[in-house]
Amino acid sequence: MENRLGDGFRERVVSKIARLCFTFIPVSDVRSSAKWYSEVLGFQPDLIFETHAILQPDLQLLRTDAPVVQNRVDGKPLPRTAYFCDNIFEFHNYLKEKGVQTEESIDEGECGRHFELYDPDGNRITVWQAGN
Repeated sequence: MENRLGDGFRERVVSKIARLCFTFIPVSDVRSSAKWYSEVLGFQPDLIFETHAILQPDLQLLRTDAPVVQNRVDGKPLPRTAYFCDNIFEFHNYLKEKGVQTEESIDEGECGRHFELYDPDGNRITVWQAGN
């Protein structure tokens, strides 16, 4: 599809991104991390190699040789990714019982509630429950 603009210039309309392919998370031990993401968060492994693993839905773990710099705001690491859950209180309690490092949940009013958790490599992950 083309649009005609002033004095003969044409702009081609390009298709935009259709959907998420993968979120990439840096890890020190791919197999151990794949097991953790599967057992603790419920991701389903598709392929696991020494250098990377593909888990569903839409997660790829990548082995790093050294700690990866994590962006920070006011000294706190920014999340690598964020996910929705249906019952944030139940999930938060489940993670604490599993010994996962979590922060307390925060009420954001009509936006819902969220909390942060950390994987074994210290990657920060946000979990949201949408507001009503």
